[in-house]
Amino acid sequence: MKIDKTIKSPEGVSLLMENMWLRHRAGMQQRPCNVFMVELPPLTEEEKAALRSEKQEKSIDEDSEEFYCAFI
Repeated sequence: MKIDKTIKSPEGVSLLMENMWLRHRAGMQQRPCNVFMVELPPLTEEEKAALRSEKQEKSIDEDSEEFYCAFI
């Protein structure tokens, strides 16, 4: 799978989604390769604390890995 472009800001993600939505609404074909790498900012201390408390509440298999992704 070839990654077409890297997006490094929330504004870039918003522009991508807007572009895809407008192409859909206009009945235009989507671009042939809609694969993008999104570089997320580091977690804040508040987000890290929330994740730690969530993991304590859940029983997670020690061998499992968590992946966060979206398919559009």
